[in-house]
This record gives sequence, C-alpha cells and structure tokens, in this order.
Amino acid sequence: MRFVYVRAGWEGSAHDSRVLLDALSNPDAAFPVPPAGKYYAVDAAYRHMPGFMAPFKSGPGGRSQTAQKGLFNRRHSSVRNIIERTFGVWKMRFKILDGPMKNYPIEAQRNIVVACCVLHNFIREMQPYDVYLTDEANMEGTDTEGAQMQQFHVTPEAIHDWKELRNAMADHMYLHRNE
Repeated sequence: MRFVYVRAGWEGSAHDSRVLLDALSNPDAAFPVPPAGKYYAVDAAYRHMPGFMAPFKSGPGGRSQTAQKGLFNRRHSSVRNIIERTFGVWKMRFKILDGPMKNYPIEAQRNIVVACCVLHNFIREMQPYDVYLTDEANMEGTDTEGAQMQQFHVTPEAIHDWKELRNAMADHMYLHRNE
C-alpha cells in the first residue's frame, strides 16, 4: 500500500469526507482521480460515486439487504482493513505520528506528515516485502498507475452507473463465492 495523495494540515476534528470534498472541488489540489475502471475503496461515511467504491448501506435492523450485498460488504471491509493496518504500521514506523506534535509549528507538522508519507513510499519501493505488512505485500490491485490529476465532476447518471457497477460486482462475487 502506497500513499498517492497527501492533504496535510487540516485540524484533527475535520471529517475525512470533508477533506476529500475539499480536495475534489479545488483544482489547485491536483487530486489524482482514478482512471476509468479503477477506484478508491472508501468507507460508508463517503459518497459512493465514480472513482470511490463505498459499501452498501445497511438495510432494516442494520443488516445487508441481500446475501450478495453482505458478501460484497465483507470483502470490501477486508480491503479497508488493509488500509487501516497501513496507517497503524505508519505510526509504528514513525513514532512522531503516534500522538500530538504540540512542540512543532503547524507548518512543521504538515511537513513531517508529508515527509513520513514519502519515506513510507520509498521503503515500500525499495523493500516490497515488509514484515509489518506481510498480507498486503502479496495483495494484487494496489497499483495506482494511471491516476490522473484533473478536476472532478460527477453527474447523476454517472452515480447511477457506478451503483449499477457495484451491484454487478456484488452479484459476481456471490456467484463465484466458492471458487
């Protein structure tokens, strides 16, 4: 797992989806929008839209509405766990990130976060097998080649098509669940 974009400097109370929305709506932010057919796995707090694959919302009583959607959500969750584990490894490797940096000016704090991201990516490039991330080292599909720096605009039709893609993925996973 590598960092493809860093937006350091927001206060800790800012919700992740607010930070993402700011990056997407600001052309100067140069957010790398995934090319067609690629996407970022996001959690349920984010909007499901082209380039951002969110899990299905829970049905009544907190349950998934169908077996297909439940299977999709479990597999989606396992991918999200890899992302969360990467942040845990990042904090273990760079102890300065594991807690408040009260003794540094805000500008220095931003620079420290960005430097740690760059170092993490460098380590991943130079040492693909990471003892902290053994499962992730063997995972396919973490390639970010082809991400484009472009303005992000989503139409209602694109959101509908993206939901249909997620439904098709859920059906396919369920159909081939025993393979």
